[in-house]
Amino acid sequence: MTNKTKIALVTGSSRGPGKNTALALAKKGVDVIVTYRSSEAEANSVVSEVAELGGKAVALQLDTSNTKTFDGFVAQVKQTL
Repeated sequence: MTNKTKIALVTGSSRGPGKNTALALAKKGVDVIVTYRSSEAEANSVVSEVAELGGKAVALQLDTSNTKTFDGFVAQVKQTL
């Protein structure tokens, strides 16, 4: 059996253009990994909006300016999936 679920990872998607991108993808049936640096409440709000659209989303913290956090982020993504 093949899993055909599409999942997008949208960086900085707790607000602004990233949020708009995450919501547009959700409207097209794509599940979303919402990332945020410090705005967890805003990210969780985007997750709720995706759910209202009938999609699935999760919010994970990611600081793209600190590459030392990437391994931990990858582990979080694997655990989430």
